[in-house]
Amino acid sequence: MRAMKILEEIRATFRESGLRGVFKKYGWKLFLAFFIYYLVRDVLLYILLPYLLYKGVFT
Repeated sequence: MRAMKILEEIRATFRESGLRGVFKKYGWKLFLAFFIYYLVRDVLLYILLPYLLYKGVFT
């Protein structure tokens, strides 16, 4: 559950010092992780899933 602890620390930092404080403490890696997560999620949801449905893989 290390990930949950890190998320709690990020949330506490955000409450204390805002977005600028989170950026100071965790740097670009945190924002890059969020970007990659949403990029993969959106590609799966909005490109791959409709394509597979169209091709009839799920039917």
